[in-house]
Amino acid sequence: MNPEENEDFPVTKLLHSLKSYTPNEANRALSRTGNPFWQSESYDYVVRDSNELERVIYYTLNNPVKAELVKEWRKWKYSYCKPEFLSEF
Repeated sequence: MNPEENEDFPVTKLLHSLKSYTPNEANRALSRTGNPFWQSESYDYVVRDSNELERVIYYTLNNPVKAELVKEWRKWKYSYCKPEFLSEF
């Protein structure tokens, strides 16, 4: 069964829509053309325990810091972390 044809996977349709629209808008804003915007394949990862979950959350929250967009992840206006996890970070 193709997940894109199954209503049980609404995130697949959402991601397809997002990945269809945003490259054109972003390239327009960046005055770019013809540059690949998204990776050709999405990255799926299975989190197997609480230590791994903590590592993945930390990695994700710190992407804007690594990209030097902010000095601390909490300063990135698009960051969100569930209150249950905030004490860890």
